[in-house]
Amino acid sequence: MGAETFLVSPLLPRIASDLGTSTGAGAQVVTAYVLAYAVTAPLLGGLSDRLPRRVFITAGGALFMAGNLLCALSDSLPGLLAARAVTGLGGAAAAPAMWAYLSENAAEHQRGRAVSGGVSCYALGQVLGVPAGSLLAEAMDWRWAFTVIAVALLPLLPVIAWRLHGTKPHHANSLISSFTIWRSRHIALPLLSTGFLQAGRLGAYTFAGALFAHRYGMSTGQLGLLGLLVGAGTLVGSLISGRVTDALRTRGRNENWLSGACATLFVSAAATALISHHLVASLIALFVWFLAGGAFYTTQQTYLGNVDARHRASIVSWNSTLDHIGVAVGTSVLALWPLAGPGFVLTTIAFGAAAVLLSAFTARAGRR
Repeated sequence: MGAETFLVSPLLPRIASDLGTSTGAGAQVVTAYVLAYAVTAPLLGGLSDRLPRRVFITAGGALFMAGNLLCALSDSLPGLLAARAVTGLGGAAAAPAMWAYLSENAAEHQRGRAVSGGVSCYALGQVLGVPAGSLLAEAMDWRWAFTVIAVALLPLLPVIAWRLHGTKPHHANSLISSFTIWRSRHIALPLLSTGFLQAGRLGAYTFAGALFAHRYGMSTGQLGLLGLLVGAGTLVGSLISGRVTDALRTRGRNENWLSGACATLFVSAAATALISHHLVASLIALFVWFLAGGAFYTTQQTYLGNVDARHRASIVSWNSTLDHIGVAVGTSVLALWPLAGPGFVLTTIAFGAAAVLLSAFTARAGRR
């Protein structure tokens, strides 16, 4: 999933050219995935709080695999958009159950590290899969990148269904209870913070391939190496924040202070990467950009996965929904501005600054 989620960015110029559309229109391939995910995740998260976790993880993985096969068979933009929506639906079914499973099966003082392990493996898929997919697309065709992901999932799904253990969640909530969590500001504010941070972090990254190709003349294969850099940053950030989060929780501190610090670091790194015309400076800033993002996401997942055990999957599904809504909104809004122009940069910074403020408000409320 980590490989597939980030695969479109380096392939975007080639997809747009092959399908005879603009880069801005082609970017809606990302929007189709995240909107399908965002719309269905809350309902599916509520359902997964009523069944053993492996049911939704396995079924969602199968749907995710089918969506990638449809992407590989698509020969038009509408067909590709529909296939990406199917893939997003599969992710929405599987991911909330995955994150809830990690929190439920880790000792309390190790939950940060358990969640960071999940985020790290997600990033590892990006580190290995995005460059490989880009090189495959350059040598053959972009559709083969989606084909390989689907084929690789096929033997894994029965193993997941067989090996994954765990009982049915103890709290059988009503489906509408997934929406009642918004009454609590200790949940609502961090969820909104996730949405704003991801609008800047991944919304802007959607155009990173086009930006680096235009500014530095990178080929599709070279752009795939950006995925290696981005994934490595996410991996390092998640591993660091997992241990820091566990330490904060042990001392009774609120993790949202760490979320705010990570969002602040993102703002400075993203501004540098978008403004700089020096390749080395841009690459370093891009690495820090995703180091901060990986640390932020791990911290948020750990906090929200434990703030209310009765609605664990529902809350995590809403976090994923705000994550994907943020990406969709960020991609759509940033597409209105010239690539890396003043409006593009200021909008990205504004998204990150909103996440900083919301995390600070949550941390102060938690302390009181």
